[in-house]
Amino acid sequence: MRRKKNCDQNDKTALTLDSLIKWGGGVSEMSENARRRKVNTVWNDSRKVGKGDVFIALRSDTDDGHRYVENAVKQGAVAAIVDKKGIKAIPVKYHNKCIIVADTLKSIQKAAARYRKEMGLLVIGITGSNGKTTTRNFIAEVLKNSFKVGETYTNWNNHIGVPQSILKFDGDEWIGTLEMGANHVGEISPLTKICKPDIAVITNIGYAHVGLFGGLLKTTEAKFEISEGLSKDGFMLLNGDDRRLVKGAAERNLKTFFFGVSSKCDVRARSIDVGEKGVRFFVDGDEYYLTMPGRHFIYCALPAIYIAKRCGMDIDTIRQALSSLKPVSLRGLLENKKGVRFIVDCYNANPSSMSHAIRYLADVTPNKKNRVAVVGDMYELEQYTSKLHTKLGEELVKSNVQKIVAVGKFARYISDGAIKAGLSKKKIFTAHDSDEALDICRSILTKGETVLLKGSRGIGLEKIFEGF
Repeated sequence: MRRKKNCDQNDKTALTLDSLIKWGGGVSEMSENARRRKVNTVWNDSRKVGKGDVFIALRSDTDDGHRYVENAVKQGAVAAIVDKKGIKAIPVKYHNKCIIVADTLKSIQKAAARYRKEMGLLVIGITGSNGKTTTRNFIAEVLKNSFKVGETYTNWNNHIGVPQSILKFDGDEWIGTLEMGANHVGEISPLTKICKPDIAVITNIGYAHVGLFGGLLKTTEAKFEISEGLSKDGFMLLNGDDRRLVKGAAERNLKTFFFGVSSKCDVRARSIDVGEKGVRFFVDGDEYYLTMPGRHFIYCALPAIYIAKRCGMDIDTIRQALSSLKPVSLRGLLENKKGVRFIVDCYNANPSSMSHAIRYLADVTPNKKNRVAVVGDMYELEQYTSKLHTKLGEELVKSNVQKIVAVGKFARYISDGAIKAGLSKKKIFTAHDSDEALDICRSILTKGETVLLKGSRGIGLEKIFEGF
């Protein structure tokens, strides 16, 4: 695998104020000494700015970041990136801390692209409908056992967050793992051109944001935008069990390797054994174990295995790293409380991830009588909303879920689907919000049951576990 030209781990590309000025196409009154100062974090939220940070004044339809420059400087910002119009509204005494650019957002995007180039690191870009964050986390955590790795900061995976994540790197990383999110066609293209990935991972194509994309064909088109920024010797690493990805790679004539469980996959999981405490599987004759029982986590582990092996890591190190991983917060933790087990998987939801979660519930609950699901609205489905929520209710019943609590504006569709599939109305409950759902759960849940908590972020189903 290609790494930094200078393999000395002490070789560091420093991000300074002068770098931000030059790379972002800006001008500034600050002194030469000030320009040599190193940059900590570039924030677009003045409330989070600390000593040594830089504040970027962004404009939106509802607010103007230039209003908060003074506050950011008072909190310790060494500089503020502002535009030519905004500088006029900033007190003169702060002008020597300002970097003036034509467009503040474009300036940090250009600076991030240059910083990525100067560091010369191997970049792994990750996108897909489901599992982006967990896959990125798996890859990064495994690689950290042998390399210094930079990665997407929290959930900074959009046109603002990706460049900020890159600018947060220390400068001596060997590898960068960067997540790219989107809910419209055309949003990943500029991100991948900033990141220039050497390896581009697409986890799957599903119904996440399908209403905003305008259908699965458009979703597929949007995810494949990640290939537009591939480095000259880069390649795609795709879910080979997703027919849309297999077809899309062939149509685009992309250099591709596949992961999954089918025979076409270059890195293939075999002999999968899902138990209540984890999942065991084999790849190329080597055994791996994950301490999380959802079989969908295998699809997050396979890219990590493939990339780590290509980077020269030994099997024992990879195996040990994977076995120590835990699900990202709110993305599949199995927790016990008052004799009831909860699958806390409520960071977000769409039809594809719901199916994975329902399978997870079935895998960890062999006794069908103990399966319960508390499911919330799936957002951004637009014209598909009623159909896909109704289908969710049917799917829950077909998976032998014995009690259903549907939460949110679309709860009636889930209820209709469950009734249609044959579940008694007495076992179906609807709630307007998570507080009402908590009251229902307190009255209907019994010891020994396993409860899936799955819904879009806005529903906040984690409150049920916290308050139970």
